[in-house]
Amino acid sequence: MPGVPYRVDSVLAGNSGRTIDTLLLTFDDVAILPGLSTVEPHDVELSSRVSRSIFVSIPLVSSPMDTVTEWRMAAALARLGAVGVIHRNMPREEQARHVSMVKNVSPSPWSEVPRIRLPDGLDNYSLILEELDAGAAVVFGDDGIKGYLVLERHDAQLWLEKARYLSLYLTRIRPFPTIDGEGRLVVGAAVSPFDLDRARLLEKSGADFLVIDVAHLHNRNALSSLSRLVKEVSIDVVAGNLGTREGVLDTLARAEEVAGLRMGISSGSICSTGEVAGAAVPTLTAVMNAASALEELGLAGRIPIIADGGVRNAGDAAKAIIAGASAVMGGRLFAGADESPGPRIRVGDKLYKPYRGMASRGAMERRFAVDRYSRQAKAVEEGVEGLVPYTGPVVKTLYELAEGLKAALGYAGAQDVTSAWKAKLARVTPTGSREIRPHDILLG
Repeated sequence: MPGVPYRVDSVLAGNSGRTIDTLLLTFDDVAILPGLSTVEPHDVELSSRVSRSIFVSIPLVSSPMDTVTEWRMAAALARLGAVGVIHRNMPREEQARHVSMVKNVSPSPWSEVPRIRLPDGLDNYSLILEELDAGAAVVFGDDGIKGYLVLERHDAQLWLEKARYLSLYLTRIRPFPTIDGEGRLVVGAAVSPFDLDRARLLEKSGADFLVIDVAHLHNRNALSSLSRLVKEVSIDVVAGNLGTREGVLDTLARAEEVAGLRMGISSGSICSTGEVAGAAVPTLTAVMNAASALEELGLAGRIPIIADGGVRNAGDAAKAIIAGASAVMGGRLFAGADESPGPRIRVGDKLYKPYRGMASRGAMERRFAVDRYSRQAKAVEEGVEGLVPYTGPVVKTLYELAEGLKAALGYAGAQDVTSAWKAKLARVTPTGSREIRPHDILLG
């Protein structure tokens, strides 16, 4: 089991005499202990698994949220070695169409921004881009990248960023597209454990794996439904969300066919469950709980753990992996990208994109309006809505996260994801947490 070198003591809970024997740690409570590194950071291998049979070059998954993942995001991530999960806040037939669209687009990472060689004697380079139906292209020569061609239009800056970061990402990170046995892009889809018809339709439409999408799977009815669902489909099913060791043990006792675990309760930036309901298991702790349960069952490393919620940067992602995760799911990480659903919104001189929790009022109203099969378990809102800064093409986000992950795992002395599970995290005091951030300087 991934180890954290500290002891947790029990403390009294009020005057009841009961004890609290679990300390809930989040990313800011720990730091990565540096270890002996045998490889340089750029040689750290990031390939991993999202479920038993879904392999990725980059251990990143986009969250099934209606402001994060539809077909454009899922296709872009899969082309770049990650993977996306189509949200279920739409009629089942529409979700199936999104899955089919991902399966039917080109898997090449150069699909939107092609690589070309310029012919001699050509004066009007824009003709090449118009013929290729592209806003930009990466120009190659005998000794590598020569530059970029960009059409002069209103979104020229976006296309220039796409071209620059795509060439950087593919030459430095060197991922493989996430494809199935037929060479098509891999895509996941979210489903309620109670919606077997949706699950069957999504499998028929080409979904490679399903992600159970409930806030609290550790529920008798939800687990009973899950146990039926996993027997009715032949593709991988990732179960979640869960937070505790007992939740994992009960889930696998009811549905041993589960191919992955989605861990974290109320850690997302737009989730208010911890405030509204008082219930939470921070993602770091949830991942450690899952790793402990799998070790107890003799399944350590055999059922991938997805860390879901609260991951803000590559450092958080690395901590989640060291704690035992095989992959990291991001909502806010990807919500500001150009490929996420929703319009760009200008506020003053800055651009933003909408982002909301799936238990926010707006998301719940949409779900019950568009899906007559949706069942309402709770009326209380457990999510918020707002805006996040527009971050440009998702390849820029992936490049920065991948480079940061390589650096972080290099510090930990890991050469890949599985060896990172042997690395160590240590608790940090509030004073120490402040010290390891930039301080005593006026930042420009």
